[in-house]
Amino acid sequence: MFEKIYLIYNPLTGSKDWVSEREFKIGSLRLKKVFGVLYLDDLKFMLQFNPQFKNSIVKENNLINEDQICLKHVCRLITKDELTELLNNEAVDHTQSDHALDDTHPARIELKDGLFMWNEEHGYYEKAVVNA
Repeated sequence: MFEKIYLIYNPLTGSKDWVSEREFKIGSLRLKKVFGVLYLDDLKFMLQFNPQFKNSIVKENNLINEDQICLKHVCRLITKDELTELLNNEAVDHTQSDHALDDTHPARIELKDGLFMWNEEHGYYEKAVVNA
């Protein structure tokens, strides 16, 4: 089973991060860091009822009006390059802050670019070979 990984982006603050499909279901500190809410349902409410947030989405995506706003404007499958960049930034942040880096990564993930597996020996995601 491959876990989907999403890019989350808040156009109001410019903050972005990644979140797993599982974290969407159980709540995530990453969601809280980017949007100020722990749960996907709360983010959906923001899309409906937060005027500043909605305005920032309209401007960022050159939408005609708020009726065109949907979840894909702030959340989509992440690419391997985007995930690699965010993971590298996390590693640098943890190194600079003297906190122990939590080296746990989902072992099998689905990204916009396909399916990948974590290579523990080399510390990166590599393309998964899936038998049909």
